[in-house]
Amino acid sequence: MERLNRAKEIGQKIVVDVDFAHLMSESEISSLVQQIMYCYAVNGRSTSPCHLWLTGVQGKMSAELDKLPGFEKWFIEKESNCYIEAMADQKDHLVYLTADSDTVLDDLDPKHIYIIGGLVDRNRFKGITMTKAQEQGIKTAKLPIAEYMKMSSSQVLTVNQVLEILVKFLETRDWKTAFFTVIPQRKRTGLDPVASSKLEPQEEDADDHLERKKVCVEVPLESSS
Repeated sequence: MERLNRAKEIGQKIVVDVDFAHLMSESEISSLVQQIMYCYAVNGRSTSPCHLWLTGVQGKMSAELDKLPGFEKWFIEKESNCYIEAMADQKDHLVYLTADSDTVLDDLDPKHIYIIGGLVDRNRFKGITMTKAQEQGIKTAKLPIAEYMKMSSSQVLTVNQVLEILVKFLETRDWKTAFFTVIPQRKRTGLDPVASSKLEPQEEDADDHLERKKVCVEVPLESSS
């Protein structure tokens, strides 16, 4: 836990925005809670963990998270307010990761706070995170996945996969390694034999489990425009 304590002081701030519970069914909320559990596990095992936040934790989402064993003891920031309120004094540093952004994320800036949209939308709410960021007047960016690989027809990643990509980049400072380590081969047409051999069975099993549930979330891939 020493690494997580240190991450709270100097780690890269990454927010999972769960302020979409009112748009999701009970099963979708349950799926998102499971993804958050994987996020916490991945971050806890990392050699360079981030300072992880959950914002918008209220209502059904809060109730479901509270059911997780030991959740009250997690080394994670939990805010009932939206990040725009909880981090009002750092608004200029907020960056929402969304597929619809024209800005490609080249690096992770320790001064910035990166936001992952926690919406299990089943493609019902395309563009919702971009619209939200624009209305709030905050920066947006998308991961540079297209610069390193071609995605297959399934171009959605789970919240925990996005978080793991960011954490893996913090460890290696190498996007290619992060993408090929985390993104399952079935979701990409390109294959790097060396990098893909680093896939951890436990993580792939977790993603497979989520895939079987047909869980999807809007994440920073290529712009749909």
